[in-house]
Amino acid sequence: MKPVNKFAQAIESLETRVLFAWSAYAQLVNQDDAASQFASITGAGTAVAVIDTGVDYTQAALGGGFGAKFKVVAGYDFVDNDSDPMDESGHGTSVAGVIAADPYTVGGVTYQGVAPGAKIVALRVGTEDSISDNNIEQALQWVIANYKKYAISVINLSLGSGAFTDSESSAQLSDEFKTLRDSGIFVVAASGNSNDQSSGPINQDGVAFPAADPNVFAVGAVDSNDVITSWSQRGDELDLLAPGVDIVMPKLGGGFVTEDGTSFASPYVAGTAALLKQADSSARPGDIGSILMGSGKNNRDGSGETGNTTTLQFSRLDIASALTLTTLRKGSAATLKLGSTFDTALDSQGVLHAAFYDATNHDLVYAARDTDGLWSRPTVIDSKGDVGAQISIAVDNTGKVGIAYYDSTNTGLKYASFSGTSWSALTIESAKQIGTSPSVAFDIDGNAYIGYYRRTSGDVKIATQNRDANTWSVRLVDGGDGTDVGGTVSLDVGEAAINSGFFTQYDTTIAIAYSDTTNGDLKYARLDLDDPTATWFMSLVENANGIGNIDLNLHQGPTVAGLQAQIAYQDLTDLDIKYAYRNTNWFVESVATVGNLGRQVQLAFDSGNNPAVTYFNNTKKAIYTSTRGSNGTWSTEFNSVGYSALSVAQNERTGETLLSYLNRGRTDVFSNDLI
Repeated sequence: MKPVNKFAQAIESLETRVLFAWSAYAQLVNQDDAASQFASITGAGTAVAVIDTGVDYTQAALGGGFGAKFKVVAGYDFVDNDSDPMDESGHGTSVAGVIAADPYTVGGVTYQGVAPGAKIVALRVGTEDSISDNNIEQALQWVIANYKKYAISVINLSLGSGAFTDSESSAQLSDEFKTLRDSGIFVVAASGNSNDQSSGPINQDGVAFPAADPNVFAVGAVDSNDVITSWSQRGDELDLLAPGVDIVMPKLGGGFVTEDGTSFASPYVAGTAALLKQADSSARPGDIGSILMGSGKNNRDGSGETGNTTTLQFSRLDIASALTLTTLRKGSAATLKLGSTFDTALDSQGVLHAAFYDATNHDLVYAARDTDGLWSRPTVIDSKGDVGAQISIAVDNTGKVGIAYYDSTNTGLKYASFSGTSWSALTIESAKQIGTSPSVAFDIDGNAYIGYYRRTSGDVKIATQNRDANTWSVRLVDGGDGTDVGGTVSLDVGEAAINSGFFTQYDTTIAIAYSDTTNGDLKYARLDLDDPTATWFMSLVENANGIGNIDLNLHQGPTVAGLQAQIAYQDLTDLDIKYAYRNTNWFVESVATVGNLGRQVQLAFDSGNNPAVTYFNNTKKAIYTSTRGSNGTWSTEFNSVGYSALSVAQNERTGETLLSYLNRGRTDVFSNDLI
């Protein structure tokens, strides 16, 4: 990628490599399994817009013609300003081949595009050497104006420049990306090829723009051994990995070529998105992104990689699993019927995940709510005994769900995890009422942490997962001397970015807020996980006569830069809802003083990082949210009539926040935007 200016785009250079049999990649991403298990799903009825150097539509594998009767059904040339999008460089032709080429044979091996039944819309915006933002903008606007006419559901952008560790916006292009997402069009972009560049304009982690745009899905590259390539750009903004080395593709002018680059990983994902759109025509961009990430195989950067690595956990494309999960996730109802015990979590793509307790059958059950507000059919995760009456759910950075819950039959702490298409459950600790009040969260590396209470001995404990080794360890946080120091527990994991050298490192902190049953106090414990000599820092938040319904967040503000411990909770003596934050010392504020409050208290944050506390008022049988203004005063708004069971899920990457609550009749759960 050759940057022209901050947002100028350059097509990734094509480098001829040694021929590699595509069948190895078919096995890696389960394309062969997808073709056999979902034979009718070919991308038919969908079209993918390839914004690139054009497409050689005379290529037999790409249909051999141009127009309504051919695979390349339409297009435009924004370089020469005419209706002929013929490729002059070759890059776009190869990209289109990965997406939708008909079967072709090279060296005795047969290849085909991921979605051979999909149509291609070719939009020529430049040459291999450079391309202007103006042409890209015109192409995006063309899709906005014509997507219904040509059934365009996916856009591929194998181009970009720069390296961004956070979401990046362009005054010229980001409005179009948002409009496309709102219109239901899934936009995929290559993450860039400059990760191993030791000098020059790119010498840090992060993905290129437009992959870094919040409404674009960023794709990096792996080789046939599932190792992230040294040149594939990555960071916290990378969404998925796909094959990008020795990819055999149609060539400009006829024949075939073998190339490397994230340019060719991106169309693997674009083609899969077309398959998912055929499988579920109602799926929106967030649903597709969530399925691609949640169904992918875990890939740890640094496990086999060399050079500049991030140690982050990423998801790698699995086409068959993505199609399976699409079937499981398909929305069926606007409300969810469940009991009064449930918890929710949002993933980075806007899909809401819920775990709940079936009080009739005593089972742990899961469902997902798509971005159109429809819930999937519930899935029983664990039915071995009376399980799930106390529950906590979280989603990691790769879109994988984890659930911590109490097993009442065997009096133990259990954990259920999702592998992409199926659930597995294990017992972490079991003996005499271990695991009540579980609270789960993930670190940026994808490891789960569970804070919980052992009722028999009155201890607060933490279970820590090593995902790579598939092991758990348990340590004591407070107690062990016969004093009852637990009861209600809330855990959070905070990540502070440290710019050490060119690549971002993260300082991980785990924190627990909990009630001291003996003294009625609210306590706080914190541990720096990256300091091997660190011990638990313990502090008293408030000396009260009873604390309940605690929600801890390590979040920006409100009074200092960086992560700050903030807690919403209920004072069981005067029934006030309170908020506490730490700035060297603890400061406690009263949020609501109406008395006779209900059981649930949840803490979230608005776009200005102001805390917003949501709670149930038992007197008025209604749910309210109180927000702390920048001047330190609290304002309260009515949310909905409901019951005391509620859950607030917030996506810290996007700020999206959803309130889920049980209706007054205690039969259905409703969800709506909160902030």
